[in-house]
Amino acid sequence: MIQQTIDSNEMDYPKEHFELIDTEHNKRAFLKKEITQKENIAQQTTDNSELDSLKELFGLLNAKLEKQSILSEEIINDAMQEKLSHIEKWYHNRFLISFVSAPIVSAVFLFMYIGQGAEYWTFGLYILAVAALEYFLNRRSYRILNVKILPSLSMTQATENIARHKQMRSQTNRIMAIPIIILIAWTILIASDFVWRPFVTILTITSMAVSIIWGIQQERANRKRLEEILRMIKNLRG
Repeated sequence: MIQQTIDSNEMDYPKEHFELIDTEHNKRAFLKKEITQKENIAQQTTDNSELDSLKELFGLLNAKLEKQSILSEEIINDAMQEKLSHIEKWYHNRFLISFVSAPIVSAVFLFMYIGQGAEYWTFGLYILAVAALEYFLNRRSYRILNVKILPSLSMTQATENIARHKQMRSQTNRIMAIPIIILIAWTILIASDFVWRPFVTILTITSMAVSIIWGIQQERANRKRLEEILRMIKNLRG
């Protein structure tokens, strides 16, 4: 009987021991699960914080890039306007010569030489005719280029305008070549009073040659400006 009680106590002890172990195991599992959940929450919070930081960084970067893009467009537009202002000024000067200066010179010659033969006073009319022809041709070139709205045109339209303008300028120079040669020769005759005077001839030819060379250089500069404007429009349009 005593032996059986002892054996029973020996058997009950492992059972309580195992229950205690199970309880401890469950507690550790619960703690581990709780710790894992907290770690996941902390990791998720960290990830969200990093994501927010990245979003903020990208936002600042986009704002900076957008600001730089706006500044670049403003710089390109300012550069285009500056180059176009040179071209427009050149045309206005040509219009001024044709529409104001030439008629004044023509009127002076008519007044001074009206009674000295047709070869004198008709020279004034010829100056007026040459000026009118040049004004008409320059006006056509100016309208073809369409300076005022050129920066706002599409790449295709801007290219077409500039190409047509270049063609028109070449045509204008060819058309004006013969009238200018006649004008130079007639100017020499008038200046020398229809008598051979080498000094007057050389001086007149030199003066008019300098004027023509300067005009050619100005036209080349305008062509270069238009090519640069075309590149700027291409950059703006992407």
